[in-house]
Amino acid sequence: MRTFGQFAARDAAILAMTVIAWVLLGPLSASEGLAADMAGAGLGLSAGICGWLVHEWGHLSVGTLAGAKFRTPERLSSVYLFGFDKDENTKAQFLLMASGGFAATGVCVWASLAALPEGWMATSVLRGLMLLQVAVIGLLELPGFLFGLVAYRRLPSVNVLGD
Repeated sequence: MRTFGQFAARDAAILAMTVIAWVLLGPLSASEGLAADMAGAGLGLSAGICGWLVHEWGHLSVGTLAGAKFRTPERLSSVYLFGFDKDENTKAQFLLMASGGFAATGVCVWASLAALPEGWMATSVLRGLMLLQVAVIGLLELPGFLFGLVAYRRLPSVNVLGD
């Protein structure tokens, strides 16, 4: 079983590489040509992955503060950061854990709109991916959150970790 420390190290490395690449190659994505397009697409995709990771850490952080119990994935390559069992946690822990991911995504969307340079393809790609993330959350996570408000114990079991 992996530890959350291993996932934190993995995600910190991804974030650090993305920030370094953004600083070094971001201005190139404001130019014309194939190199600019490739830099913009790659940087935007990498930053979008970081947005997803921040979303997952938002879930985990708030859930941990609420005293929720989590399982770690077996593989460090997992796109999911944790498993959450409704039978081991309370309705309040579930709702707080879910809200943490929503709040983290909100911060990422705000940052992508307010803090990034205009005219860079990398910024445009990231903004598009953040809107896609909001849509996916709305389609996949929000219904479970709303159902959990009224019928927490009847939530379907979903094993995203595959173990």
